[in-house]
Amino acid sequence: DLRHLRSFAAVARTGSFTAAARELGFTQSAVSQHVAALESDVGRALLTRRPVRLTPDGERLAAHARQILLRVDGAKGDTRFVAVPLE
Repeated sequence: DLRHLRSFAAVARTGSFTAAARELGFTQSAVSQHVAALESDVGRALLTRRPVRLTPDGERLAAHARQILLRVDGAKGDTRFVAVPLE
């Protein structure tokens, strides 16, 4: 789920669930749930809590997440310029 990946990336970048939630327009609880769901999906802890830090697996995923999200956002931007009539 891209929301889960985006929430994880924001926490990784900001170092805070609260800051990530503010940035993304979610509640802190929602961001925490997104990250927990992503951790469940990958079967690994990605972050330590208190203090928030990336685990080694989280470091690796964060590098991929940045690239994935850049590509997805770029693709969304490209499709805005393609005028295809819907029938």
